[in-house]
Amino acid sequence: MPDERRLLNKILTGIIIFLVVVIISGTVFGLLNKKNNTPEILISQGKAESLMAPADTAEVTYFELGTLRISTAGEKSEESGTIMVLSPWLAYPAGDTILFEEISRKSGAIKGIFQAYFSARTKNQLLTETEEHIEAVIKDEINADLALGKISDIYFTDYLFLE
Repeated sequence: MPDERRLLNKILTGIIIFLVVVIISGTVFGLLNKKNNTPEILISQGKAESLMAPADTAEVTYFELGTLRISTAGEKSEESGTIMVLSPWLAYPAGDTILFEEISRKSGAIKGIFQAYFSARTKNQLLTETEEHIEAVIKDEINADLALGKISDIYFTDYLFLE
């Protein structure tokens, strides 16, 4: 009887060790081969396409800045603002690779322009402004920052206030 127990314990110990090795090696393999397949990366690699993207034409191409989450100003100075979610697209002349590279390089500063504009206004102010006015003001600020070309328009696929 004790010999059978020792044999059973050895078999169970071997199975446990095997399972632990498989789990650890699988975890290490998964972490080493981890790919950042976020929608933005897949779209930039041409492996995916945004279903809400404006259609590129022979005259115009679009640059997606990704989804921005911005806190608007509070109605009163002691209040926090409303969280806003936007997905802006910048229109520029098709085939203008120099402007595309400049926009890519300055995308952080361009996102900062959106951040500064929306965080300086309350939700009510933003709701009373027309989309054309908002786009014109932001477009002018972005174009003032660009040296190698100008964007022709801004489009939003997302423009939401989270409650």
